[in-house]
Parts: sequence; structure tokens; C-alpha cells
Amino acid sequence: MPVVGFNLEKAAVEKKKPLQKGMQARHNITIVSVKPEDIVIGENSKKPGLRFSFEYEVDYQPEIGRIDIAGHILYLDDEKTIKNIMKQWDKEKKMTPELTSKILNTAIIKCTIKALNLSQDVNLPPHLPIPTISPAPITSKEQDYIG
Repeated sequence: MPVVGFNLEKAAVEKKKPLQKGMQARHNITIVSVKPEDIVIGENSKKPGLRFSFEYEVDYQPEIGRIDIAGHILYLDDEKTIKNIMKQWDKEKKMTPELTSKILNTAIIKCTIKALNLSQDVNLPPHLPIPTISPAPITSKEQDYIG
């Protein structure tokens, strides 16, 4: 079933020191809690759902800067599936690989974009490679062409 909501609760960025050669950006995402939450569908209808709270962080090493983002994702499914997910989470703090990837991919996509914007605000470099275009080297045939 679908992800039906995404909300940010915290977005913070801090630049502690000037940029250094050889610095690295490490990022991590964690699901911190899973709770049942009824999701309102229309005026008089509620369906069982889940609230997945997460934390996303980018750490620029060595202690150059940090980006912290926290929020939650709302997920809708049938009552039996919701109960099974909660039972497994309460017992093992785990979920099926399919559900985990769906939830984390949603959060990663949204948080990566937000982190890129936040990093620009304080002049930190992007925490992942951005595609760039380089001029192609000129070959001898191209130099000889006069047309």
C-alpha cells in the first residue's frame, strides 16, 4: 500500500569550520519509531495507518559541519498488515525488506534534496556527487576542419 504523507519536523544546518582539502561527507538515515496512526480519508472516514519517524544526518568530517533533518512518513494499509508490521517492530525493531526500502527511499529522496538546499545556504559542498559537464578534448581532425 502507499505512502500517503511526508512531513518534516526539524531541519538544521551548521558550519563549524572552513572547508578543508580531503574532507568527507558521511550520511545516515534511521527509522527511530513506528506508531499506529489513523489516517483521515475524506470527512467521515478513517483508515488504519502507521507513522514512521526518521532522522537523516549528513556529517562533514573532520568536524566541519552538520545537517540534521527529522520527520515522519505516513503509510496506509489494511488493518491486518498494520498489526503485523507493529508486532514485528515491537518485537525486533525490524520490518520486511520491501517495506523498509519503500519507507527509507521516500525519506532519502526528500531529505537529500532538502540537505542540498541547506548545504548551499551555509556554503558547504554538496554531500553527493553532482553531474557536471566537461569539455571534450579537441582531436587533430577537429583542429584541421575549416568548414
